[in-house]
Amino acid sequence: MTFIESLSWYITTFADLVADGFTKLFSYLSVPLGWLIWLIEGIWYFLTRLFDIVIAVLNIFGVLFQFFGALLVGFLKTIKGLLWIDFGQTPIHFPSTTSVGMKTVIDAISPTGLLTVVPLVMLAIVWLFFIYKVFALLGGEVEA
Repeated sequence: MTFIESLSWYITTFADLVADGFTKLFSYLSVPLGWLIWLIEGIWYFLTRLFDIVIAVLNIFGVLFQFFGALLVGFLKTIKGLLWIDFGQTPIHFPSTTSVGMKTVIDAISPTGLLTVVPLVMLAIVWLFFIYKVFALLGGEVEA
């Protein structure tokens, strides 16, 4: 055996020893590092699902706020439209003789208050009854 052959034998043996050492070290560390990676993936998955749930809950509250706001605004616009009737906004076109007759009757009745007080009282009673029935319907108390 020459010097070169023995030197190459020692170098290959040392290289095999180092490679086997690294292989055993990595195989030993791969199990706990795999557990650590699984733990990090689990925490990340939990945080993403939690974020999705928080976004969904915020969307639900936003939509509920819009829904109840639209109900309230619609109800208030309806009350306003029923209490303050503007005939200039929704014109009523009668034939000329009917218009003269109605104007005469309105001029005769208007000082008595029948055209202002009674319709408003009846309108309030009708609306209170309507609101009661809507709440009863939403509460499930209406029987067929």
